Amino acid sequence: MKKVPVVVLLVAIFLGGVYASDSVVNDQKIYRVDSECFEAIRYLYIIAGHAQPSSSGPWSADELKKMLSALDRDSLSKSAKELYDTIAGELSIVPKNSENGVGIRFGVEANLEIYSHTNTSPAFQEWENWGYGLLSRRPMLNFPFETWPGEHFYGYFELSIGNSLKPTMSTIGASHINTNILGFENPLDFQISELSMNFPYRAFVAAGGDGWSLQLGRDRLSWGNGVTGNMVIGDNLIYHNMVRFATYGKNFKYTFVASFFPHKMNYYSSDSLGNWTYAGDGDQYTTVKGLQMFMGHRLEGRFFSDRLGFALTEGVMYSSEEGVLDLQVFNPAMLWHNYYINMNANSILAFDLDYTPMRYLNIYGQWVIDEFAIPGEAVPGVDESASPTAMGYLLGVRSSYPLKHGILYGSLEGAYTDPYLYLRGDGANDETNSSYGINFVVAVRNHSQVDNVTYDEQFLGYRFGGDAIVANLNGGYKRFGAWHLEGNLFYMAHGTHDMWTCWTKVTPDTNESTPTSTHHSENHRDDDAQDRNAVSHTFVVGMNGGYVLATGLDIFAQVDSINIWNYGNIAGRTAFDVQLTLGLHYAR
Repeated sequence: MKKVPVVVLLVAIFLGGVYASDSVVNDQKIYRVDSECFEAIRYLYIIAGHAQPSSSGPWSADELKKMLSALDRDSLSKSAKELYDTIAGELSIVPKNSENGVGIRFGVEANLEIYSHTNTSPAFQEWENWGYGLLSRRPMLNFPFETWPGEHFYGYFELSIGNSLKPTMSTIGASHINTNILGFENPLDFQISELSMNFPYRAFVAAGGDGWSLQLGRDRLSWGNGVTGNMVIGDNLIYHNMVRFATYGKNFKYTFVASFFPHKMNYYSSDSLGNWTYAGDGDQYTTVKGLQMFMGHRLEGRFFSDRLGFALTEGVMYSSEEGVLDLQVFNPAMLWHNYYINMNANSILAFDLDYTPMRYLNIYGQWVIDEFAIPGEAVPGVDESASPTAMGYLLGVRSSYPLKHGILYGSLEGAYTDPYLYLRGDGANDETNSSYGINFVVAVRNHSQVDNVTYDEQFLGYRFGGDAIVANLNGGYKRFGAWHLEGNLFYMAHGTHDMWTCWTKVTPDTNESTPTSTHHSENHRDDDAQDRNAVSHTFVVGMNGGYVLATGLDIFAQVDSINIWNYGNIAGRTAFDVQLTLGLHYAR
């Protein structure tokens, strides 16, 4: 791992020597999915009465500049103009060039975070039950390195020094107070296993030009306008190992992504009947087998004087136990469902729509189709041995309004997912897929301690998966570069199905609807899943805020009250916690 930054630097210098020239403009910098620049542009679009900008991130500087230039600055209010100018200035920053025309930036980030909570039971020793979760937490130290070789290339690498994911997950929850400082609990007995050896979490090279961008490497992805998540590609994975291509104009955008994951045969075992069960973690000396790839393409369009936005997304999870990628499926222009290779692939389809009927107000929605019966096929709830319907729906309203020198914003969102959404394959009972099942549950491979590797599974799409009803109310005020204050109310009713519930055929007697209160099927990870007998209810009240003390230095705080009834889908079991996070962040 010590050689990686050197290799990146050498490649950057080489490309710079080949392609660079003095005084070139390079707009190929990649802005991450939680970029404040994109957030501000989204607010401005709603203020101006436009449909929301492209929701398939990340984005290049060239694309963000084109989004901003599509707005009529003169029609904006004074406060909105200030934000417009701030973002335009941020996107126009030119890196310092060396003598051969290569722009290089070395950054330094230092973070101090303190976590405190009232309930140290196992219920709150898991990332998903923390309001300030895994994706929010920052490493103790981070050193980003950027390079702009010439006009068309960009490279990014970050070296982070922070707590290992697994030890942090257990020690933070087990103590009433903890921090992101390495060795905080036992400073005299620091173990190397406490240090995260999974960095970099962002590392890639990119190329691009006027209206197009190509990115290869490791970064986060997000497709959609959802606040609580998105239905095909959510923002809940810590990273994707992927290749991404986007081409865009005034009214249309096309995006193609291929993202690669460990095959299930690395952490599950399958018997002669095709039933698969969890086999446990591995180590770095175990050969990584098979190939698992999600391939997705998304076409976005804008209509009716830029008030209506529409996106059509098709995705396919491709799997090969032999580790073979059939290049004939690698076709960005193909309708992948019509390959008809059920033993190797599982397709998914989604429609996104957003409409801005007036300034300051936007209405948006998503509809994802994983499984449904077409005419002539067995109908769930009517015919024997039909495949269960698996769909998801998300609907929300978002508002932003310029006030003083900032933005007042809010959103109300609801989501509904069928019990078997994203699931597929339980072996002998599903003859249409490979022995391990080709579903939309993927794993991130993490080094958790010396010579030990874990496969941490999550849904590729909506973070809460199937069998869920979600409502979320959010509102706040933000003055970019100065301070912000936000409040959030969250409610979820979640049935007994989880990401390890076995896919099963349904009959009129076993056809289920969300939320389920009994777990009829088998489970790949929980032998006691049959004991689940109730719908769990989660209610979270949260507030967070931040203040910029000086250029590059800010403080923030977040408090969450988390209430879970029927925790673990067991009737009468409750879990309650109050969590407080304080932080100090420095960057230059």
